[in-house]
Amino acid sequence: MINASTATSSQDARGAMAERTVLVTGANSGVGFAAARNLAGQGARIVMVCRDRERGEQARAQLAEHASAAPPELLIADLSSQADVRALADAVRAQYERIDVLLNNAGAVFAKRELSVDGIEKTFATNHLAPFLLTNLLLDLLRSAPGGRVVTVASEIYSRKLDFDNLQGERSYQFFKAYQRSKLCNVLFAYELARRLDGEGVTSNVVSPGPSKTGFGRDMTGLPLLFTRVMKSTPRFGTPENGARTLVYAASEPALADVSGRFFYKSKELRTKPITHDLATAARLWEISAELCPT
Repeated sequence: MINASTATSSQDARGAMAERTVLVTGANSGVGFAAARNLAGQGARIVMVCRDRERGEQARAQLAEHASAAPPELLIADLSSQADVRALADAVRAQYERIDVLLNNAGAVFAKRELSVDGIEKTFATNHLAPFLLTNLLLDLLRSAPGGRVVTVASEIYSRKLDFDNLQGERSYQFFKAYQRSKLCNVLFAYELARRLDGEGVTSNVVSPGPSKTGFGRDMTGLPLLFTRVMKSTPRFGTPENGARTLVYAASEPALADVSGRFFYKSKELRTKPITHDLATAARLWEISAELCPT
């Protein structure tokens, strides 16, 4: 088991990310912004992916104050839209010869079942299919980096099982269960990706920032909004900066250079539920995902 107590702390390694290009989705607020700020302070060139240009520009200006090297750059995409994800990948490929770290952080939760422009349930589209598609479209840039890393942000409260007959809430939809299901998909994806990239010099790990007081879920209404506000008022929820530490750890810790297919929580490896090690489930999810958004 690997943890921060037995490895060099990436938080103290100022300049450790110099000359590295890190793409962070959902970088304008919360743990995504906090992680981008930390990595920028370590010398990384941050490529911010945000949905809203105004919020993105405000975040970029704040992030620039902490950058110790190249100023952050901003790209705009609605990750629930496959066209936007593909346009984002094209823009990245046009501007960068390599990506050292792809930090799949963006996520969403929806009070009611909604469909994306592609006709896919939005929680599944945004939280799972977006990182699945973006990662696959950028794999050659990750392979071009010396020790490329894919870090996918999930949650330690992911589902214990995956019902393929209700993958998109077709039979029944409840916002929190849809979120948990999408987070399980994140873990299955990260592990399957690690297996597929074995020996190629690119690692794939999954992390949880833990409960954090962010703006996540702020666009919901009614009881779901009340539920998230009550939950965030409890002492269990920490600051975005605390939550971002594990993201930064997985993205920059030198001891993880060859570590792949692991789940990290509070900068320590966490043993995951049996479903995450079911190869048939992971393979089936990958096949379905590839059919829904062919690369």
